[in-house]
Amino acid sequence: MPEHMTLIDMLLSRLFHDLISPVSATVNGAELISDLGGGGSELEQEALALIGTSARQASERLSFFRVAFGGAGSNSDHSLADGAKLAAPYLKARKIDFSLDCPVDPKLVRPAPGGIKVILGLISFLCECLPRGGSISLNSPGELGQNFILSADGDGASVPSDVRAALEPDVETSELTSKSVVAHVAAVNADRFGFRFVVEEEPGRVTVDVNFT
Repeated sequence: MPEHMTLIDMLLSRLFHDLISPVSATVNGAELISDLGGGGSELEQEALALIGTSARQASERLSFFRVAFGGAGSNSDHSLADGAKLAAPYLKARKIDFSLDCPVDPKLVRPAPGGIKVILGLISFLCECLPRGGSISLNSPGELGQNFILSADGDGASVPSDVRAALEPDVETSELTSKSVVAHVAAVNADRFGFRFVVEEEPGRVTVDVNFT
C-alpha cells in the first residue's frame, strides 16, 4: 500500500501542478482587468467578478488538495500556519468556518513529515460530517506538533455510517463511494506517516484526536 500511495502522490502532484498554473493565470488576468478599470458595462463587470471569484476558489481548492492528497504534503516543510492558510479558504467555500487554537506562533509548529497532509485529509473527512455546514476548529496544545484535536460542530454533525466504515483499514474498495473515499485515504495516510487518531461523536459535534506515534 505505501508504494501505491507514493505513486498516487506523484500522479496527483503532477495533475495539481498542471492545473494550478492556468487557474492562477485566470485569477491574475481577471484582477489585472479589474485594476485597469476594464470590464465594460455593469453586466460585464459582474461577469468578470464571477470569473475571478470562481477561478480563485478553484485555485484555493487545488492548493488544498495538492497538500492533502498530493506529494507536496509528504514532507515536513509545512508549518501549522501553512496548513491553516490552506484550510480556511477551502472551508469558507463550503460554508464552514475555521479556527486555529495554538498557544505558540503556529509558524513555529512543524509536525513530523506528512503531518499537515494528515490534518488536511482529516479536515476533508470532517466536511462530510457537517450536512448543514458549521465550523471546524484545530487545536494544537504545544509546539512539538505531535498532538492535534480537530472538532466539527454544527446542526446534525455526525459521521455517516459509510464514511465511518471507510476509516477501517480492511474496508473493501468496492464498498467505497466518492463521498467516503476521502475518509479512507485520510486514514491510510495517517497510518502511513505514523499518526494515530480516534474519532468520537456527541450530539452536534465530531472530534478527532490525532497523535504522532
